[in-house]
Parts: sequence; structure tokens; C-alpha cells
Amino acid sequence: MKYLVFVLSTLLLSACSEGELTLRAVCEKESGLCSDLNEDSHCNLQRRDLIMQRFEEKRLPSDKNKYQLLLDFEKYSKCIELAAGIEHIKLKEKTTTRVLGYMTSLREMKRLSDETISSDDPHLLYYHWSRNKSDSHLQRFLTAEQNNQLETPELQMALVSYYSKKDRDKSIQLLHNALSLYPPNPEVDPEIYASLTSMFYKKKDYASSYHWALLAQQSGAFNVELQELKIYLEQAKLDHEKIKETAEHTLSQLQLGHFTPPKFQRLD
Repeated sequence: MKYLVFVLSTLLLSACSEGELTLRAVCEKESGLCSDLNEDSHCNLQRRDLIMQRFEEKRLPSDKNKYQLLLDFEKYSKCIELAAGIEHIKLKEKTTTRVLGYMTSLREMKRLSDETISSDDPHLLYYHWSRNKSDSHLQRFLTAEQNNQLETPELQMALVSYYSKKDRDKSIQLLHNALSLYPPNPEVDPEIYASLTSMFYKKKDYASSYHWALLAQQSGAFNVELQELKIYLEQAKLDHEKIKETAEHTLSQLQLGHFTPPKFQRLD
């Protein structure tokens, strides 16, 4: 058995070295990672990401890989739950495999949750707090903040989810810090732009809100209504064209990995 596992691992690693490991290669060599999921075309993208992450986590069962696998199971579970409710008139077994996939996702999320409940990994601390409302995990997560262990854009956004209703100014500071932590040529989470747009709007800092709304719109992830903000800017005698120039400068800074928060005249 040990020899078989060794040969199997060697074949899979060899496939990786020869090129990108394919879904077919994983399912042929590790059928158990695929056979308990749906077999039809529903949720193809989520299913592929899940299978590839299942393989990665089996190859290297680290906290990081378990966390990513939990996220991939969540995405797959939400998708396949909807698909499982669709009655497949001609091929009833297709519906059955969707139900199988959904039940697998629930079982595996519980298993991974149980396995990681004692972990001190910041991502997993956030996961157990945000999903399971665990105060003990929240306190450990906030301790990690004090120890400067959350200095990534993703973890700064996780902190915002805690502080957004408690301290708007700190939330804005965290969002700015998240942007400053990106490397050059980043794939910025557009939710950062949307959150800054909303928070500055609530502060009645319409110039800053307009600035971030432009970036949110340019990200393609949000359809932002700019006309109301323009009206506020005109009332405050602020030039929205200059704010557009500042937004372009901000994008250039992000591309270079040297972001600094812009400052605008406040609207009182």
C-alpha cells in the first residue's frame, strides 16, 4: 500500500513538473476527490477549483490549505444547493449526483471546521468567528491584530467586517492600509473601493466618496451612480474633473505598489 501511494504521488508530481496539472489527471489518479461530487455540468468552475484544492490540501494539509479548502467548499455548496433543487426530467441520476455533492460539501465543511477549531492561523480564527459566531476566536483574532499578524489586504478586510459598525474612522484607516499592502500590479479586491465609497459618503466627505466611486466603477464590479455625488460636489464648489485626475493618480500609485491616501477638502 505504501508503495502504491508513493507511485501515485510520484505520477501526480511528475504531471505537475511537465505542465499544469489538469482536472482529468487528478480525477484519474485520485478518483475519491471527484466521485462524491456532482457529475453533470452544473457548478463547473466551483467544482474544478474544489477538486484542485482538495488535491493540494491532501498533498500538503497545512492550515493555509485547509482554510482555502473551506472557502472552496462554501462556494461549491452554495452553487450545488441551488442546482440540487432543479428537477432533471430525463436523467434523474443527474439530480441525484447534485444532492450527493451537496451532502459531501456539508460533511467536509464540518470535518475541516472540527480539524481547525484549535488553530491559531489568523484566517482560520476569522473563519470560526464569522461563520460560527465564536467569541473566543474573535478575541484571539483581535489579539493577532495587536501583534501585527494581520498585515495582508485580505485580513485587513476581515478586520473591517468587525470594526465597520463600531468605528468608521478606523475602518477607513484599515481599508487604506489594505491598499498599501498590495504589491505592484495588484488585483485589488473591488470591495475595498465600494466600502470606501460608502463610508466617506456617510461621513459627508463627498469628494473622497466620489474618488473611490470612480475606482469602484472602473473595477467593473459595481455599477455606481455618480450623479448624486456630482450634485454635492457642485454645491461645495469642488471640481469633479480634478478628482478624476486624482483617481487616475491613485490607480498609478497602486500599479507601482506605493499607495498613499488622497486628501480632499471636506464638505461641512
